[in-house]
Amino acid sequence: MKTRQTLALGLSAAIALGSGAAQAQQMLSTWLEPNHIITLEAHQGWADLVREATNGEIDFEVFVGGALIPAKSTMQGTADGLAQVGFHTATYTPSDLPVSNALADMGFETPDAYVMSFAFGDFMMNDEEGYDDWRKNGVIFGGSYATPIYYFICREEVKTLDDIKGKRVRMPGGGWARFGQEIGVVGVNVPSSEIYTAFERGSVDCTASDPTHLSSGATLMEVAKTVTMLKMSPFYAGVTYAYNPDFWQGLTDEQRRMLFDQSARAMARMQIHYDKEAEAALEKAKEAGVTLIEPGESLQKAYDDWVAGGVGGMADIARDTHGIEDPEALYARFRPYVEKWEGLLETVDRHDEEALTALIRENLFDPIDVSSYGMN
Repeated sequence: MKTRQTLALGLSAAIALGSGAAQAQQMLSTWLEPNHIITLEAHQGWADLVREATNGEIDFEVFVGGALIPAKSTMQGTADGLAQVGFHTATYTPSDLPVSNALADMGFETPDAYVMSFAFGDFMMNDEEGYDDWRKNGVIFGGSYATPIYYFICREEVKTLDDIKGKRVRMPGGGWARFGQEIGVVGVNVPSSEIYTAFERGSVDCTASDPTHLSSGATLMEVAKTVTMLKMSPFYAGVTYAYNPDFWQGLTDEQRRMLFDQSARAMARMQIHYDKEAEAALEKAKEAGVTLIEPGESLQKAYDDWVAGGVGGMADIARDTHGIEDPEALYARFRPYVEKWEGLLETVDRHDEEALTALIRENLFDPIDVSSYGMN
């Protein structure tokens, strides 16, 4: 496994390799940690799959932790050829990716990580406006991801709307922050790396986070008492594989198809791993004495009403902040992709790697013409 974190090594390698057609070794840049699920499955795991499928003809070295390119610069650095593939989060560069950011809160309507991951990727690769959102920034969209859905993890019982009003809650921004304002919480800006300490000191009462934070990373089950199982949106507004155009266009059709095939498997493994990790984290938390609480009627109704009322002004933000002229038209084009993947996923065991890989490959990647996609 070749995963590096040294910036000097990365830059010297970039100078030596440059961009262009596939060579003996290429580089993938991510700002995530080496043990992150996306790194393990969608990046290092994918690089291993690609190396094996090509007998080493395409050989990605994975640079983690922003060692090659800092997080906010990954898209630009990949476009410039510092990496041949980059992992980029759209919310880090909102002015550059207005369409992706305008769609970032649609998961509150459909809080399903699998659906939103594949629907978002499908849209970005097939809708002209979605595709251009990335292409105009010098990269080619090549795959998607989604975290598990977010819940409220708290230091004390939170079941009703009255329970959470006035609580100091760490919100990750976006729709989560708007929903927090709607239900009367006091938003607290705390980096994920500091949530544990904030809980321990009592400066934060709750956090809106995915369940994996209970047993890994922040290991919140050591300081949390409850998890309120209010299903909020997963996070999915980003690209797992942003391709440098010179690299992509220098490949043969067979190589591009192979990358898509391996992406389907890596994406399936990533979502399965995420899902199993979230389930295991909740189980470990229960065993450690953390209580899982179903939301009371008042809290659930507040959430449902907020979503039905427009996800806290989602369309206004898309128009006024992201410059989308007709947000409702954008949402109307995106929703059929969500419905498509809701239907497809009803027919498959989500933890069956072979079945899920085939579903992604056949319904996301296979319909794409690799001789023309990304060649503009």
